[in-house]
Amino acid sequence: MKLRKITSLTALLSFAVLVTSGVVLFLTPQGRVAYWSEWHLWGLTKEAWGSMHILLSLLFLVAGIVHIVLNWRPIVLYLRDRKERRRVVTPEFAASAVLTILFTVGPLLGWPPFRWVMDLNSYAKDQGSRTYGEPPYGHAEQSSLQAFAQKTGMDLEKAQTLLKGRGIAFEGPQQRLQDIAKRNHLTPQQVYLAMKDAQINQVTKGQLPEEVAPGLGRKTLEDLCKEYNLELARVRTILEARNVIVKTDQPFRALAEANGTGPHELYAVIRDGLK
Repeated sequence: MKLRKITSLTALLSFAVLVTSGVVLFLTPQGRVAYWSEWHLWGLTKEAWGSMHILLSLLFLVAGIVHIVLNWRPIVLYLRDRKERRRVVTPEFAASAVLTILFTVGPLLGWPPFRWVMDLNSYAKDQGSRTYGEPPYGHAEQSSLQAFAQKTGMDLEKAQTLLKGRGIAFEGPQQRLQDIAKRNHLTPQQVYLAMKDAQINQVTKGQLPEEVAPGLGRKTLEDLCKEYNLELARVRTILEARNVIVKTDQPFRALAEANGTGPHELYAVIRDGLK
Protein backbone atom coordinates (compact mmCIF):
# COMPACT_ATOMS: atom_id res chain seq x y z
CA MET A 1 0.00 0.00 0.00
CA LYS A 2 1.20 3.50 -0.82
CA LEU A 3 1.09 6.10 1.93
CA ARG A 4 0.44 8.93 -0.54
CA LYS A 5 -2.71 7.25 -1.88
CA ILE A 6 -3.97 6.32 1.60
CA THR A 7 -3.46 9.90 2.79
CA SER A 8 -5.22 11.46 -0.20
CA LEU A 9 -8.20 9.08 -0.03
CA THR A 10 -8.49 9.50 3.76
CA ALA A 11 -8.53 13.29 3.36
CA LEU A 12 -11.17 13.01 0.61
CA LEU A 13 -13.48 10.64 2.49
CA SER A 14 -13.18 12.41 5.85
CA PHE A 15 -13.86 15.74 4.10
CA ALA A 16 -17.02 14.32 2.51
CA VAL A 17 -18.38 13.13 5.88
CA LEU A 18 -17.28 16.39 7.52
CA VAL A 19 -19.37 18.34 5.03
CA THR A 20 -22.39 16.16 5.86
CA SER A 21 -21.98 16.47 9.63
CA GLY A 22 -21.29 20.20 9.28
CA VAL A 23 -24.55 20.76 7.39
CA VAL A 24 -26.47 18.69 9.96
CA LEU A 25 -25.01 20.66 12.88
CA PHE A 26 -25.72 23.91 11.03
CA LEU A 27 -29.41 23.03 10.87
CA THR A 28 -29.93 21.30 14.24
CA PRO A 29 -31.88 23.04 17.02
CA GLN A 30 -30.09 24.67 19.95
CA GLY A 31 -28.59 22.18 22.40
CA ARG A 32 -31.18 22.82 25.12
CA VAL A 33 -33.99 22.16 22.60
CA ALA A 34 -32.32 19.07 21.15
CA TYR A 35 -31.73 17.50 24.57
CA TRP A 36 -35.21 18.43 25.79
CA SER A 37 -36.97 16.85 22.81
CA GLU A 38 -34.43 14.03 22.24
CA TRP A 39 -33.85 15.34 18.72
CA HIS A 40 -32.10 12.92 16.36
CA LEU A 41 -31.44 12.45 12.67
CA TRP A 42 -30.75 9.08 11.03
CA GLY A 43 -30.69 7.55 14.51
CA LEU A 44 -28.00 9.93 15.80
CA THR A 45 -28.47 12.59 18.48
CA LYS A 46 -27.00 16.10 18.32
CA GLU A 47 -24.27 14.99 20.72
CA ALA A 48 -23.39 12.01 18.48
CA TRP A 49 -23.21 14.25 15.40
CA GLY A 50 -20.98 16.66 17.32
CA SER A 51 -18.62 13.91 18.47
CA MET A 52 -18.40 12.55 14.92
CA HIS A 53 -17.64 16.01 13.55
CA ILE A 54 -14.86 16.65 16.08
CA LEU A 55 -13.14 13.28 15.57
CA LEU A 56 -13.38 13.48 11.78
CA SER A 57 -11.93 16.99 11.95
CA LEU A 58 -8.97 15.51 13.83
CA LEU A 59 -8.59 12.76 11.20
CA PHE A 60 -8.79 15.33 8.39
CA LEU A 61 -6.19 17.50 10.17
CA VAL A 62 -3.73 14.61 10.49
CA ALA A 63 -4.32 13.56 6.87
CA GLY A 64 -3.81 17.18 5.78
CA ILE A 65 -0.51 17.47 7.64
CA VAL A 66 0.77 14.17 6.18
CA HIS A 67 -0.41 15.28 2.73
CA ILE A 68 1.56 18.55 3.05
CA VAL A 69 4.69 16.67 4.14
CA LEU A 70 4.44 14.21 1.24
CA ASN A 71 3.78 16.99 -1.26
CA TRP A 72 6.13 19.60 0.13
CA ARG A 73 8.17 19.85 -3.06
CA PRO A 74 5.16 20.64 -5.33
CA ILE A 75 3.91 23.15 -2.73
CA VAL A 76 7.26 24.93 -2.76
CA LEU A 77 7.03 25.10 -6.55
CA TYR A 78 3.77 27.00 -6.16
CA LEU A 79 5.84 29.78 -4.59
CA ARG A 80 7.82 30.37 -7.74
CA ASP A 81 7.01 32.97 -10.38
CA ARG A 82 7.05 32.50 -14.14
CA LYS A 83 10.81 32.95 -14.25
CA GLU A 84 11.21 30.13 -11.72
CA ARG A 85 12.42 32.50 -9.03
CA ARG A 86 11.36 31.61 -5.52
CA ARG A 87 8.93 34.15 -4.11
CA VAL A 88 6.61 33.83 -1.16
CA VAL A 89 4.07 36.35 -2.38
CA THR A 90 3.06 35.03 -5.78
CA PRO A 91 -0.30 36.12 -7.29
CA GLU A 92 -1.75 32.72 -6.42
CA PHE A 93 -0.52 32.96 -2.81
CA ALA A 94 -1.90 36.49 -2.52
CA ALA A 95 -5.31 35.36 -3.82
CA SER A 96 -5.38 32.47 -1.31
CA ALA A 97 -4.39 34.80 1.54
CA VAL A 98 -7.08 37.34 0.63
CA LEU A 99 -9.77 34.63 0.53
CA THR A 100 -8.65 33.25 3.89
CA ILE A 101 -8.61 36.70 5.52
CA LEU A 102 -11.97 37.57 3.97
CA PHE A 103 -13.64 34.43 5.33
CA THR A 104 -12.03 35.08 8.74
CA VAL A 105 -12.79 38.77 9.15
CA GLY A 106 -16.09 38.91 7.21
CA PRO A 107 -18.19 36.97 9.75
CA LEU A 108 -16.67 38.90 12.67
CA LEU A 109 -17.64 42.24 11.12
CA GLY A 110 -21.03 41.02 9.92
CA TRP A 111 -20.38 41.63 6.23
CA PRO A 112 -22.76 40.19 3.68
CA PRO A 113 -22.93 37.49 2.42
CA PHE A 114 -21.33 36.04 5.59
CA ARG A 115 -24.03 37.64 7.73
CA TRP A 116 -26.71 36.08 5.52
CA VAL A 117 -25.28 32.62 6.18
CA MET A 118 -25.32 33.20 9.94
CA ASP A 119 -28.84 34.65 9.72
CA LEU A 120 -29.88 31.45 7.96
CA ASN A 121 -28.28 29.49 10.79
CA SER A 122 -30.23 31.50 13.37
CA TYR A 123 -33.44 31.01 11.39
CA ALA A 124 -32.90 27.23 11.28
CA LYS A 125 -32.25 27.14 15.05
CA ASP A 126 -35.37 29.23 15.70
CA GLN A 127 -37.44 26.89 13.56
CA GLY A 128 -36.21 24.03 15.72
CA SER A 129 -37.34 25.86 18.85
CA ARG A 130 -40.78 26.47 17.38
CA THR A 131 -41.11 22.88 16.15
CA TYR A 132 -39.85 21.01 19.21
CA GLY A 133 -40.53 23.54 21.98
CA GLU A 134 -38.29 25.18 24.57
CA PRO A 135 -37.57 23.68 28.00
CA PRO A 136 -38.73 25.72 31.02
CA TYR A 137 -35.05 26.51 31.71
CA GLY A 138 -31.65 25.46 30.42
CA HIS A 139 -30.75 21.76 30.87
CA ALA A 140 -34.06 21.10 32.64
CA GLU A 141 -33.77 17.44 31.65
CA GLN A 142 -30.82 17.03 34.03
CA SER A 143 -32.82 18.17 37.07
CA SER A 144 -34.28 15.73 39.56
CA LEU A 145 -38.04 15.48 39.61
CA GLN A 146 -38.06 17.35 42.92
CA ALA A 147 -35.84 20.20 41.67
CA PHE A 148 -37.80 20.43 38.43
CA ALA A 149 -41.10 20.70 40.32
CA GLN A 150 -39.66 23.41 42.55
CA LYS A 151 -38.31 25.48 39.64
CA THR A 152 -41.46 25.22 37.55
CA GLY A 153 -43.92 25.82 40.39
CA MET A 154 -45.38 22.32 40.54
CA ASP A 155 -46.98 20.47 43.39
CA LEU A 156 -44.53 17.56 43.73
CA GLU A 157 -47.07 15.11 45.15
CA LYS A 158 -49.58 15.90 42.41
CA ALA A 159 -46.87 15.64 39.75
CA GLN A 160 -45.93 12.15 40.97
CA THR A 161 -49.59 11.12 41.05
CA LEU A 162 -50.07 12.33 37.48
CA LEU A 163 -47.01 10.39 36.29
CA LYS A 164 -48.19 7.19 37.95
CA GLY A 165 -51.69 7.67 36.54
CA ARG A 166 -50.23 7.89 33.04
CA GLY A 167 -48.19 4.72 33.53
CA ILE A 168 -44.83 6.50 33.74
CA ALA A 169 -42.53 4.61 36.09
CA PHE A 170 -39.91 6.37 38.22
CA GLU A 171 -37.84 5.55 41.28
CA GLY A 172 -38.63 8.64 43.32
CA PRO A 173 -38.40 12.44 43.43
CA GLN A 174 -34.60 12.35 43.29
CA GLN A 175 -34.51 10.65 39.88
CA ARG A 176 -33.56 12.90 36.98
CA LEU A 177 -36.13 13.80 34.36
CA GLN A 178 -33.77 12.52 31.67
CA ASP A 179 -33.51 9.11 33.33
CA ILE A 180 -37.28 8.88 33.83
CA ALA A 181 -37.75 9.63 30.12
CA LYS A 182 -35.26 6.97 29.01
CA ARG A 183 -36.76 4.36 31.32
CA ASN A 184 -40.21 4.93 29.79
CA HIS A 185 -39.03 5.42 26.17
CA LEU A 186 -40.18 9.04 26.22
CA THR A 187 -38.55 12.43 25.79
CA PRO A 188 -38.04 14.74 28.80
CA GLN A 189 -40.56 17.05 27.15
CA GLN A 190 -43.21 14.31 27.13
CA VAL A 191 -42.59 13.60 30.82
CA TYR A 192 -43.05 17.29 31.54
CA LEU A 193 -46.30 17.48 29.56
CA ALA A 194 -47.62 14.44 31.43
CA MET A 195 -47.40 16.28 34.76
CA LYS A 196 -47.84 19.88 33.60
CA ASP A 197 -51.28 20.08 35.25
CA ALA A 198 -49.51 19.97 38.62
CA GLN A 199 -48.27 23.54 38.17
CA ILE A 200 -49.67 25.85 40.82
CA ASN A 201 -47.45 28.93 40.59
CA GLN A 202 -48.62 30.20 37.24
CA VAL A 203 -47.39 33.61 36.18
CA THR A 204 -50.06 36.28 36.65
CA LYS A 205 -51.33 37.64 33.36
CA GLY A 206 -49.67 40.90 32.49
CA GLN A 207 -46.53 40.00 34.45
CA LEU A 208 -43.17 38.45 33.63
CA PRO A 209 -41.74 35.42 35.49
CA GLU A 210 -38.67 36.03 37.64
CA GLU A 211 -36.64 33.36 35.83
CA VAL A 212 -35.85 34.21 32.23
CA ALA A 213 -37.01 31.54 29.79
CA PRO A 214 -34.47 30.24 27.23
CA GLY A 215 -34.38 31.88 23.81
CA LEU A 216 -35.05 35.42 25.05
CA GLY A 217 -32.40 36.99 22.83
CA ARG A 218 -34.06 35.79 19.62
CA LYS A 219 -37.57 36.94 20.53
CA THR A 220 -38.88 40.34 19.49
CA LEU A 221 -40.64 42.63 21.92
CA GLU A 222 -43.89 41.75 20.18
CA ASP A 223 -43.22 38.03 20.72
CA LEU A 224 -42.56 38.62 24.43
CA CYS A 225 -45.78 40.59 24.85
CA LYS A 226 -47.85 37.92 23.09
CA GLU A 227 -46.27 35.12 25.13
CA TYR A 228 -47.06 36.72 28.50
CA ASN A 229 -50.20 38.64 27.53
CA LEU A 230 -48.57 42.06 28.00
CA GLU A 231 -49.77 45.35 26.55
CA LEU A 232 -47.18 46.37 23.97
CA ALA A 233 -47.95 50.07 24.44
CA ARG A 234 -47.35 49.78 28.19
CA VAL A 235 -44.06 47.94 27.73
CA ARG A 236 -42.95 50.56 25.20
CA THR A 237 -43.78 53.33 27.69
CA ILE A 238 -41.77 51.57 30.44
CA LEU A 239 -38.73 51.29 28.18
CA GLU A 240 -38.95 54.78 26.73
CA ALA A 241 -39.14 56.17 30.28
CA ARG A 242 -35.68 54.62 30.75
CA ASN A 243 -34.45 56.27 27.51
CA VAL A 244 -34.53 53.00 25.60
CA ILE A 245 -35.00 53.43 21.85
CA VAL A 246 -37.68 50.85 21.06
CA LYS A 247 -38.04 48.83 17.86
CA THR A 248 -40.74 46.25 18.49
CA ASP A 249 -39.74 44.01 15.55
CA GLN A 250 -36.06 43.86 16.55
CA PRO A 251 -34.68 40.71 18.25
CA PHE A 252 -34.36 41.26 22.00
CA ARG A 253 -30.58 40.78 22.00
CA ALA A 254 -30.09 43.32 19.22
CA LEU A 255 -32.48 45.75 20.96
CA ALA A 256 -30.52 45.47 24.20
CA GLU A 257 -27.13 45.87 22.49
CA ALA A 258 -28.36 48.92 20.56
CA ASN A 259 -29.16 50.53 23.92
CA GLY A 260 -25.89 49.57 25.60
CA THR A 261 -27.22 46.82 27.86
CA GLY A 262 -27.89 43.07 27.93
CA PRO A 263 -31.10 41.10 27.24
CA HIS A 264 -31.49 40.02 30.88
CA GLU A 265 -31.01 43.57 32.15
CA LEU A 266 -33.61 44.87 29.69
CA TYR A 267 -35.95 42.06 30.72
CA ALA A 268 -35.53 43.11 34.37
CA VAL A 269 -36.39 46.71 33.48
CA ILE A 270 -39.68 45.57 31.90
CA ARG A 271 -40.47 43.17 34.74
CA ASP A 272 -39.89 45.81 37.45
CA GLY A 273 -41.91 48.36 35.49
CA LEU A 274 -44.90 46.03 35.29
CA LYS A 275 -45.13 45.53 39.06
